[in-house]
Amino acid sequence: MTKAGFLKRFLAAFIDGLLLSPFSYGILYLTKTTALGWLISFAYETVLISQWNGQTVGKKIMGIKVVSTSSGELDLLKSFIRAVSKILSAIPLGLGYFWMLWDEKSQTWHDKIADTFVVEA
Repeated sequence: MTKAGFLKRFLAAFIDGLLLSPFSYGILYLTKTTALGWLISFAYETVLISQWNGQTVGKKIMGIKVVSTSSGELDLLKSFIRAVSKILSAIPLGLGYFWMLWDEKSQTWHDKIADTFVVEA
């Protein structure tokens, strides 16, 4: 398995962000809260990763996918843990995302927490 590089992962996340931002901003405008936007983001990531061969729309476009380090396929729980763990990767100025640049297994913090890799599809 060839690990996906930082640029492909970044572009995939950017594409997913572009797809989700109208929903998030619409919800923010209507409800004045970001909680529902976060919930939609977690649901998007969790459902697509677990049910669509480890890919979101952005990952599919970039030709990468998320796999479990042990079995390859991700179940709903592991996908949810990975999605929620992205908060931890983002908190210290995004350090958890950049971690893959010097990690020997090219894993971000949320990959380590969920026991996953992002590989070329």
